[in-house]
Amino acid sequence: MTFDARSRQAAQGIRRAVEVMEMSDTKTPQRLTRFDRYQDGKSRNKRVAALALGIAVPLMLVVTAVLVLGPRQDRNVPMTSPSTSVATGSTIGDSGKFREPFTYALPPGWSLDGADPGWLSLNPPPAIESGTSFYVLSNMRATRPDCSNQPNQSVGSSSEAMTRWFSRHPALEATSPRPITLPGASGSWVDLKLAAGWDQSTCKHGLPLIMNPHGEGWGFEHNTDEMRFYVLDLPDGNTVTVVVDVQHAKDFSHVIDQAAPVVKSFDFSA
Repeated sequence: MTFDARSRQAAQGIRRAVEVMEMSDTKTPQRLTRFDRYQDGKSRNKRVAALALGIAVPLMLVVTAVLVLGPRQDRNVPMTSPSTSVATGSTIGDSGKFREPFTYALPPGWSLDGADPGWLSLNPPPAIESGTSFYVLSNMRATRPDCSNQPNQSVGSSSEAMTRWFSRHPALEATSPRPITLPGASGSWVDLKLAAGWDQSTCKHGLPLIMNPHGEGWGFEHNTDEMRFYVLDLPDGNTVTVVVDVQHAKDFSHVIDQAAPVVKSFDFSA
């Protein structure tokens, strides 16, 4: 029962009590009495009724205050909430063999594909899996512009240096770097696709962009690709690069809508 309903019920009860009292006062006395004595009795009864009403009204106010204050006090009790905000049906995963430990939340349909010290791969759900790659890479560096898949020593390894290099690459159309902050990591991200005037014959096997000392790299193989690169700085001085590679640019926005929340669930603070 709501507070308003209880208040109305209490008020109705008081009115009924007063009405009963007044009705009892006006009933014809069973024995003949003098009118003045009857009037005195009636006045006395009215005073009793008024006294009862005077007691009942403050009592109702006290009850009302209790009803009003009770819920407010309840609302001030801290609510228990999960330590990690995870969408319904999501599962928590860990990085396994990957050298930079972190946890993540996978929505329904996503799964871990594999991991080793240098990379971790996640599988999107079948609806977007075709032509989509989702990789987490450790300590990647920019490549040289001569298609040699060798590190470009003129580009720093930090998130700021890497995403600035991406955004200024002459063979790419790139967005401006945008910041991202995660538990235990921070950095920036850019969206990339090949520039319309870039000649694919320049590099025999596509355009390499990043690589690590073990020869693992990533770049453009198809002119229809569109990618998002997140580059994250970690407290230990290392970096992690997350690549969301969509083979068909027309699907890019839809895939990012599914993939971005997964990246935002990454927690390197453990």
